[in-house]
Formats: sequence, structure tokens, C-alpha cells
Amino acid sequence: MKFMGNLAVGAALLCTVPAAMADNGVAGQLDAVSCAALKASLILPEGVSLTSVKAVTSVSVLESQLQPAQAKAFVPYCQITGEFEKRTGVNGKDYAIGFGLNLPFDWNGRFLFQGGGGLNGLIREPLGMLAAGDTPALFRGFAVASTDSGHQSDTVFDPSFFEDQQALLNFYSGAVSKTAKLVSQLITGVYSQPAQNNYFVGCSTGGREAMTMSQRFPDLFDGIIAGAPARQTNYSEIADLYVAKTLRALSGNNQPPFSDKKQKAIEQALLAQCDGLDGREDGLIFAVEQCEFDPGEMICDGQQHSDLCLTTEEAEGLVSAFNGPADSNGNNVYPGFFFDTGIDDKPARSAPGLLSAQPGPLGRARIDEPFDIDRELAIADGFPLEPGNATLTNLSTFVVEENKLMFFHGVSDPWFSAKDTLGYFNDMVAQNGGYEQVSQWSQFYFVPGMGHCRGGEQALDQFDMLSSLVDWVEKGNKPDSVIAYGESMPEETRPLCPYPSVTTYKGEGNGNDAGSYVCTTPESQ
Repeated sequence: MKFMGNLAVGAALLCTVPAAMADNGVAGQLDAVSCAALKASLILPEGVSLTSVKAVTSVSVLESQLQPAQAKAFVPYCQITGEFEKRTGVNGKDYAIGFGLNLPFDWNGRFLFQGGGGLNGLIREPLGMLAAGDTPALFRGFAVASTDSGHQSDTVFDPSFFEDQQALLNFYSGAVSKTAKLVSQLITGVYSQPAQNNYFVGCSTGGREAMTMSQRFPDLFDGIIAGAPARQTNYSEIADLYVAKTLRALSGNNQPPFSDKKQKAIEQALLAQCDGLDGREDGLIFAVEQCEFDPGEMICDGQQHSDLCLTTEEAEGLVSAFNGPADSNGNNVYPGFFFDTGIDDKPARSAPGLLSAQPGPLGRARIDEPFDIDRELAIADGFPLEPGNATLTNLSTFVVEENKLMFFHGVSDPWFSAKDTLGYFNDMVAQNGGYEQVSQWSQFYFVPGMGHCRGGEQALDQFDMLSSLVDWVEKGNKPDSVIAYGESMPEETRPLCPYPSVTTYKGEGNGNDAGSYVCTTPESQ
């Protein structure tokens, strides 16, 4: 349990609604009546207001957000929304930190903060679905919170708040840390005792927020899951634009160069070279770093118009694009991307794969201009979000607190490279005593075939990493693997293995079953 401290916005929070004692000794039970009474009975810190308090007793209002299996796990809860730090900012614009807090009628004594996405600006329903398999954290009995990160917008990519200093500071980390402290007081007030353990789970922007909590607020959360973190968007956007422009140059007219058929041919050639490295050809490349795909093997210059092969220029362009951008001295600006099976994914199943030659959200304005690395670096160096990058590797206080940190990243993510997150992990390992020591409190997982945070035309993109984290935090049981499954590959499961080990087929048994695989460490690691 973490001591969340007092908010600067006010004094202690009191509640006049008593909570019943649950069977596990946690004073954590509500009902529709006591939920409705909270809006009037809570004495809030100064500057905090509740905009809505209501009981949610039917899954019907959530069905569009849930998979069928998740909907079956529904439990009733008390939905609270509110805001604090209301102020007038630059150009007379109104700002506040908005938050959502869902309190299950039957609380298990745990608190989970749900990370955001994009540039935030809105409050996502705090369900705790990410990395929770078929049972969202809320439906397990967690109290779950989220925030809009301190500004309000109708879209998730509205940069207008960049002009306001405090809004930027809140986006970097302030809104999350302040909201975490506030809702911890709310939880204590409602349930008559503080949460026994605090968790954070986020992907993309939420993944950056997760990393930031471990780096800048090391005593807030007992366990953190950081997925596909947007940890340095000023540089990842350069890489996304570079890949798009490098590939489009092959077309001669600044358009995506590869037909759907040629994209599929490239994927099939990749599978032919790399799929069997993990012991079984199943359409998933678990030997991520061992895969050394050579597009040159597809060259057939005498058949330039064939959709089944590449010209020399196309093969070289692919290698250059996936190697990532370099500065004028040849130094990598951002790690390249792994060749993986989702490079030809279509938006219906995931984010567009890299072969579609599409820039990232913030680079679209320059897709019709020649690529200029010096211009891009100048933009990156002055980018308003740069001070919020999650780059600190000294986690000594986080370690002393005996906290746990788990990373995952889809190998086919076209927006933020799994190489970048792995690079951070390796730097963090070097800073904090080496792999043997760091493995006692942190792990990194590749998710082959998965795009950005989820999806993929052939991917096992669903997994319950949250249970593994809870077991590690509360019982000291370090995960050996995490079982993954997915809608695109029904009836199939695999273990995701902590880096540097690789999911490897035993050579016998049902190849569709996770039990037929083991985690092995390549000799080169």
C-alpha cells in the first residue's frame, strides 16, 4: 500500500456513508442507494467538484465497449465524474483536470489507474480493460480511475492546449499524479479504508504515463504495466514520416508504392525466412531479434511489374525505411522497426501496417514535402511535448519501494517501434545493476503480429498481464510467461515470454496450445 499524501487543493475528505464489511475483511461494499447518496455526503477538498454520481447496474450501457466475454463478467458499480483545478488559461480559455472514478459495489481493496491515449482531452470510461484478458479490472473488484490530463477537447489529437504552460505540465504527468492522490482520498472516504495496493496500466500515451509514474513518482504505484509507450513522440513522428517518405519515393509520385498483392508477397517472404526460427511455422514470428529478413531474396529485376517480387530499388528502399532515420552524420535519430507479419495490416483490423506508407498523426502535414532530416530535428527539438518524454533510467527509488514494472509492445506497431521500448528497457537494465537484478522487478514482452496496443490480422493480442502483475506484487511470484490469445486466431494460445527468452515449440504436442511451448533463451543473449 502506498501513502498517497494530501492534495494541495484541500483538506482531508470525509464521508458520512458507512461501507459494509466484505467477506475478505475489506470494508468495500456499496449499493445503488449508498452510491446515489455520495454526491451529497462527500465533503470534498477545496476546489474539487463532482459533476455526476450514479449507479451503473446494467451492462447494456457498456456493451459497445466490451467484447462478449468481458460483458459476461460485468458487475454493478458507482460511476463518479468530477473536476478540480478549474482556472482560466491562455487566451481566456477554461481549463480543469477532469477525472472519472468507478467504484465497484463489492470492492477487493485494490486501486487501478487507467492510462490515457492520444493527446487526451477526454475522460475514457474507467474500466481497466487493457492487459486484463476477459475480465476488466473494474469487474474484478478494483476501483478504477482515469483523467483527461488537464484539458478538454472533442478529439484525441487536439494540440491547442500546447499554448498553455500549466496544461502542458498536467499533460506531462501532473494530471495523473494529482488525480491519483485525489481519488485515493475518495476511495478511502467511500470505503472507510485506503486501497491495499495501487496499480497503473496504460498503452500509447498511457504507456508513456505509466513509464513517467515509475520515473518521476516512484512511490505512487506498487505495480505498473506500460504498453507500446509514446515515450518520445517528437522522434517517433520523424521515424513514421521517414518510413512513409522513403517508401513513397519508390512510386515516383509520392504515393504508397506496393499493391495489396505485393505487400502480401513481402509478408510471405518474411515468413519463409523467419517463421520457423521459433520451432514451428504458424504465422507468428516469436524469434523477433533472430529474424534477419533480407528483401534482396525477392529481387527479380527483369519482372519489374510483378506483384510477387521486388526490384533492386524496392528491396533497398525497404531496408532503408525499416532501419529508421539518421542525422547528417549517420547517427540513428530513432530506432528502426522490426520486420513482422503485421507490416501489411489494414485499418479494419489494426493501425495501417508500415508497408502502407502512411505518416503518423503529427507528421501528416508534411507528407507532400521532401523529407529533410535537419528540418525534422529542428521541429523535434522545439516540440512542446518533448519535456514530458519518458527517458529517465535511474529507477533506484522505485526499486527500493519494491515495486514492479512490466512492459509489452506489439512487434507490428507502426507508430511507436518495439525497438525503441526494448532500447529503453536495455538502458534501464544497464543503469540499475544488470539483467539479473532488474529481472527481479521488471520484465519486457514482445507481442508478435500485434499492431498499436491491440489488433492485427493474425495476432494473439489479448492477455491477462494484470493477474501476473498482481501475483508478483502481492505474493512475490515472478511471472514465467503470460498466456495470449486473440479473436483473429480462435482456439489458439501461446505463452508470451519475458525478454530475452523466446516462445519456442517443444517439437511435440498440439501446436495450437500454449502448453506445447517453452521459454528458451537464445545462446547469443
